[in-house]
Amino acid sequence: MRGRIERMSRLFGASETGKSLVFWVMVLNDDRPQYTERRDQLLLVARRIFAERGFQATTMDEIAKEAGFTKPILYQYFESKSDLYRQIVAETATKLLDSLAKAVASVDTPRAKIEVAFRVYFEMVIDETDAFRVLFIHSHEGEMIGELRNLEIVLATFLEPFINISISDDHRRQLAAGVVGIAEASAVTWMEQQEAKGWPVPAANESERLAARSATLAWGGLRAVQQD
Repeated sequence: MRGRIERMSRLFGASETGKSLVFWVMVLNDDRPQYTERRDQLLLVARRIFAERGFQATTMDEIAKEAGFTKPILYQYFESKSDLYRQIVAETATKLLDSLAKAVASVDTPRAKIEVAFRVYFEMVIDETDAFRVLFIHSHEGEMIGELRNLEIVLATFLEPFINISISDDHRRQLAAGVVGIAEASAVTWMEQQEAKGWPVPAANESERLAARSATLAWGGLRAVQQD
């Protein structure tokens, strides 16, 4: 745990975005096997119910019942529904960023890093669709509206160094945010299409296909960018 926090601190520095991400990691701070197993079970059930019904329509009673526990036990792990939601976001963000960091370290060129980042991103969207439904479909509800924005900022910060064009820092940040927007919009559209079809099993090469389409669009746009 300490090593992960230190890696995230080095990666994102002392910015407010970095502090937010480090907080997300720090909330996952009890490694006792029984505690961790039960907590993971509760998070998995909550993630599925949030994905199906949305944040506002879901109650802690429903989550406890679906998980096979009493509500008092649920409150031993999460102090509120908002806390439970935020920890789902925290785990999803941490896993995604860990996977992205490992993947981009395995390739050399900026283009390759952006392409592999898209692949990792869509692999996780497909493998953990419920988590991304929570993030992208239901994150605009009530008090949870800021959670998705936090993740978008962190992802844009992650991508900025790989846009190696001679432009201003402000321009680079805007382009990084645009690349994140391409990935997010493509993921949302894919999930909506899957839902309309009754959630069929994705094709074996689905993540590669989605990644290739988005990477081609993003890199084609980046190649045309010039200094203002």
